[in-house]
Amino acid sequence: MGKYFTVEVKPTIAASKQAAATFATADVVFDWTAFDVPKGTNKLIDAVVVSRGTDGSRQDFQLDYHFAKSRNGNAPASIGTLNATANGTGYYNDLIGAFTIAEASFYHGLDNVSVGSIGRTGTAHGEVVQPCLTGEPDSGTNVGFDKLYIAGLGVAGGPNYASTVQVATETATSTSALVVKTTSALTCFDVGDILHDENDQLIGTIKSITDATNIVLEANAASVSAVNKDLYNINPMTIILSFER
Repeated sequence: MGKYFTVEVKPTIAASKQAAATFATADVVFDWTAFDVPKGTNKLIDAVVVSRGTDGSRQDFQLDYHFAKSRNGNAPASIGTLNATANGTGYYNDLIGAFTIAEASFYHGLDNVSVGSIGRTGTAHGEVVQPCLTGEPDSGTNVGFDKLYIAGLGVAGGPNYASTVQVATETATSTSALVVKTTSALTCFDVGDILHDENDQLIGTIKSITDATNIVLEANAASVSAVNKDLYNINPMTIILSFER
């Protein structure tokens, strides 16, 4: 392996939590999400967050991101309930680092998606934090890797992932066709997105988006969802972590 490598993390944020309300200051946006890194100590040199918008419109927001390691092969205890304060317990001795991507650290010009980075200079939050992270030995999924965890908390407010992309024709488990209305599927979704409805029912993974109102799933719809139910991508945020060995 070379001197540098990247890891892509896609936290799961339940549709019902996205639908509930805007994430407020100090709210848990996503709980501990696992990823593997090469065994030993790795230095974080940059982190990029790519976030979907509010009903298809871009948004900039500040989050604090915390790192933890496993303990005796077990994931850290929950940091707290999504869309509520980080009042979890039992993970304190597992914390190993943190960083912030500030609202001022987001780039501009994209209409429907936002991109922020701790490596962006000349912002109101210009300090680039580069923690050295060491996981529990042999905790990774494969030999030669260790497992780390990341969780995200809102700062001065948080993201709003509200959606008004609605089911237009009740989904059927006999077809991969999904018809939507109200807001364009092209604006809000992309190929590979995993869709749930507002009641956390799995609908399926997007294979293609024909136009604003027609989606094709990779398989027949997993659940029957009624007309007017809002649809959500359960991974509205991607975090790309860059490390140096």
